[in-house]
Amino acid sequence: MPKTPEKLDIPALHGLRALMVFMVAYYHIWQQSWLPQYGRVLGQWINGDYIVRTGYLFVDGMLLLSGFLLFLPYARQMMERTPVPDTRRFFLNRAARILPSYLFCVLVMLALVALPQGMYASWQEGAADVLAHLTFTFPFFYQTNLQTPLNSALWTVAVEVQFYLLFPFLARRAQRWPAVTLMLMALAGLLWRGGAAVWAEDTSLLVNQMPAFLDVYALGMAGAMVYVRLRLWLAQADRLSRTALSLLAAGLVALGIWGVLATLGMQCEQGLKGYEELRLGQLLWRLPFAAAVLCATLGLALMPRRAQWLMGNRLARFASAISYNFYIWHQVLAVQMREAWFADVSALHSDIGLQWAYTVLSISVSILVAAAVTYGLEQPLSRRIKAIIPKGGHLA
Repeated sequence: MPKTPEKLDIPALHGLRALMVFMVAYYHIWQQSWLPQYGRVLGQWINGDYIVRTGYLFVDGMLLLSGFLLFLPYARQMMERTPVPDTRRFFLNRAARILPSYLFCVLVMLALVALPQGMYASWQEGAADVLAHLTFTFPFFYQTNLQTPLNSALWTVAVEVQFYLLFPFLARRAQRWPAVTLMLMALAGLLWRGGAAVWAEDTSLLVNQMPAFLDVYALGMAGAMVYVRLRLWLAQADRLSRTALSLLAAGLVALGIWGVLATLGMQCEQGLKGYEELRLGQLLWRLPFAAAVLCATLGLALMPRRAQWLMGNRLARFASAISYNFYIWHQVLAVQMREAWFADVSALHSDIGLQWAYTVLSISVSILVAAAVTYGLEQPLSRRIKAIIPKGGHLA
């Protein structure tokens, strides 16, 4: 058994990750500008309003993709007998990926936004917010989750970190008892959301807690098993079988896109009824949306490598590389720029020229900041953290 198996790279998933992050970011920027999302293109009336209005659902897709990629080495070990990292190595590798950019964002927001603008009523409130962010417990509390000045988009990072703490245990159980483990995870997620929908008067704090995503993670892990199994079969398949699988992959992509658009449309109708109805729609449509994203993920992953070029070229890989920092910074930058340079909200919301200028500026500045933080801070610090990991084993 080799000590360090070749890391499995699926080109199209770079572009898929970047696309889903962009959809979430575009939703947050649109919330500030209200740029119309409909018009005529080549003589055809196009209405993308419902897609943008429900862009927040792509967070569920991001977490599904995370479950898929996290479990991929473990699925390979089940079927290919390749080694996986031990628990210590897994945690250090996750810390190298997550902490540099996250802690930098918290520090910058505290020093340059929260404190100078007097956003805390008392030093105790500020200390509690910072402590909750440093321990990734801030999603548990209303003040530190929904009212924090330290970047409200960071809740997704906290959900990921909380799942990381459970993942080595869940992964080992899934290797030994895959059906039972994944079904129990799915049941836990469904029960959490079902309980919130039935008994909670206010679902604001409950809809995006980590247990509410356990079925989404389980679906991603199941998808990793399916992909590895089909990949092994493909290696032994004849030309006709390969062609058939390519056609199946294209069909899965088409089915996934249809499912995503259909789910977004239904969630948009639900959300237009009111805030609480929007939250209830999230609880209801989370799993169907994740299933649609999984169809597209498997389809893209199973396509011939040449067919994956559109989602796996250099530009897509660059977008994927900076996507974490793009996600972290886009919302706070958009809000700060609107307050500083587009303070007349009524003018912004009624002047399409201003709306386009604000949207392009927000996206451009977010990309520049994300690239600077990724290559100037995250990757150098990540290499230093990984340097303390003992040699041997496989980096997930």
